[in-house]
Amino acid sequence: MSYKAFPRRNELVVGTVKRVEDHGVIVELDEYEGLEAYIPRSHVASGRIKDIRDFVKEGDKIVGRVIRANRKLGQVDLSLRYVSEEQKKRKLEEWKERVRVISLLKLAAQRAGFPDPESIAKESWTKLADYYRSPMEALEDMLYEGVDPLLKAGLDEKLAKKLEEIVKVQIKPPIYIKNIVVKLVSYANDGIERIRRALLRGLSTPKTEGVEVDIYTAGAPRYIISVCSQDPKLVRRMSTYIVKAISKELGETEIFEVVEEKEYRKRLA
Repeated sequence: MSYKAFPRRNELVVGTVKRVEDHGVIVELDEYEGLEAYIPRSHVASGRIKDIRDFVKEGDKIVGRVIRANRKLGQVDLSLRYVSEEQKKRKLEEWKERVRVISLLKLAAQRAGFPDPESIAKESWTKLADYYRSPMEALEDMLYEGVDPLLKAGLDEKLAKKLEEIVKVQIKPPIYIKNIVVKLVSYANDGIERIRRALLRGLSTPKTEGVEVDIYTAGAPRYIISVCSQDPKLVRRMSTYIVKAISKELGETEIFEVVEEKEYRKRLA
């Protein structure tokens, strides 16, 4: 259900096994509305293959890497050998997320009274995918920002409002996490103690309910400040407070700098 025109070489795609034959496997590409692809026998698995059905069966969901794509002939060849377990897992998670987002968009389109909810859902998903790194993240942001994330991506306002109602019921707020890597060095005689006090000052910063803070070493002189909450605004605000608190505790004999900041979210089951 990714509504792209045609697969590209080296792309990872999700498919459903349609037929297993002696020479290879025919699959339907779920992201390309049923376009068929072929997996040669030699690309089903590494090593000698006695029976292809030992590896894939009709109805199986597979992740393949495109090794040949001819738009003019409408032919696509895949390899299962060139996909690691981690790549397969990540791609299937992305696919499940995509299916869920489109399902919610379709439901919102139905409730908003659009005559063709399926087409509206596909079109809206494409807009979200073009504007955001992850359409699901845009829906999660609605829990705190209302319909603005969808309107920015160009979705219909009536659709966005119906989707907001659905999202508040069906989507749990994720845990927002911000990790800040800092470098902290002291040239004072009691430098170790000064660093310890500064980090403790950061940990003792007054906290808002629902915010968790941890500070740990990444191998001196680098330390990681980790802040998490279900409210992304609180995470960013608290991160700023902690960095300032540590900085104020230090003197001229110390060096303190932010090396890296990384934000991500963890979804609850």
